[in-house]
Amino acid sequence: MKTIAGKVAMVTGAGGDGIGNALVLALAKAGAKVAFCDIDKLDRTRGELDRLGAPYHAAQVDVSDRTAMADFIEAVVARFGGLDILINNAGIALGDRGFEQLSHADFERITGVNYWGVIHSTQLAYPHLIASDAAAIVNLSSSQGILALPFLVPYCMTKFAVRGFTDALRAEHRLRGIDHVQVHTVHPGAVATNITLNADYHGSSTQRFHEDLQKGTDRHKAAAIILKGIVRNRPRIMISDGAAHDLLARLMPAANTRVVRWLMRRRKIAIRPLDRACLKKHAPSR
Repeated sequence: MKTIAGKVAMVTGAGGDGIGNALVLALAKAGAKVAFCDIDKLDRTRGELDRLGAPYHAAQVDVSDRTAMADFIEAVVARFGGLDILINNAGIALGDRGFEQLSHADFERITGVNYWGVIHSTQLAYPHLIASDAAAIVNLSSSQGILALPFLVPYCMTKFAVRGFTDALRAEHRLRGIDHVQVHTVHPGAVATNITLNADYHGSSTQRFHEDLQKGTDRHKAAAIILKGIVRNRPRIMISDGAAHDLLARLMPAANTRVVRWLMRRRKIAIRPLDRACLKKHAPSR
């Protein structure tokens, strides 16, 4: 894709003050017509686009609701006449939780947003993207879609799934000669957002994780890296320490947990023992 100017771009999870909001603003400044959705906090993004005088379409949408997503995409196409760039940014983190503390509902919730949200929007937008002369599918995985970390089992699960889906779709496009629709996997590492504080569960390490994130890449810089990756057609787009996590996973596929343990001890992050009471609480019913 030679330019973003004049393209119709859609971003999920673009309310509030995260990467999605920064992406919408960057796209608008680059000359794109933008559409965005989120479950709440849309007013901030709307106000910033109004001040820019940029054309946009926004709606409150739960990405895990396939019908709602279908209605949103059709409204975007009706408004702008097509769709060229799809950025699946919407995602949640459950927070600091051991596996035994997680319920079935927890897994359903995070899978609905982080995984099914990506599948729904990509499938529903796909005919419009194929019809474009030059299009891009951009799915945000994570550095934890490369390197698995403790107390983040559901999050890692969904981000590995997004990575697998996106990489497989890109391979399929290459083999079938679908060259006009680029497919990008984005792996952000530490980016200065509030995803940790917005998580469902907080623990003794929540504030430390949040402080560590604030030392990472600024969200507007992260958005700029993503747009640059689209224009240059980079299949994998690494942000912050995403590349370092990739290297660690490749060099030490079976022993990287030793490095993670060392880092946790160095940062004085407690490695909690198994909560046996939760084993009974979340035991499956027969």
